[in-house]
Amino acid sequence: MKKETLIAIFMGLIFGGFFGIFLINKNKDLSLSKNKILAPTSILTQKNSQNNVVDFIPLEIKEPNDYFITNENNIDIVGKATKDSLIVVQTPIKDIVYKNEKEDFKINIPLALGENVIKIVDYPKDKTFDSQEKILRVYYLKIEL
Repeated sequence: MKKETLIAIFMGLIFGGFFGIFLINKNKDLSLSKNKILAPTSILTQKNSQNNVVDFIPLEIKEPNDYFITNENNIDIVGKATKDSLIVVQTPIKDIVYKNEKEDFKINIPLALGENVIKIVDYPKDKTFDSQEKILRVYYLKIEL
């Protein structure tokens, strides 16, 4: 090989290395500037200064009782949960999402013929509380007189 070719290869490697190091540093700077701040201090101080304490109310189903038997094709679920929580009711026929604006709630759900396993999950607005779950078994039987 000629001397000029070796010098050109050597210079290309040096310039390529510098260019690569430059790109890596720029990419690191860009990724650091795009990161989101998880808990800005202004929001933390606002939460501490408001002193809004949310009372936790456990999920309670008042009506119907477990293993309830009815001859109607829909039923009202009456209960109590934490204010402003999200209540999800899953039935064999339909899934219902309900925002609980007060502590007491009443949700009308359709029933399938036979056994209906109804899952009720309460997701509190305050994330420090865990979700709660209740399962009801309601039987819809057609009784003809």
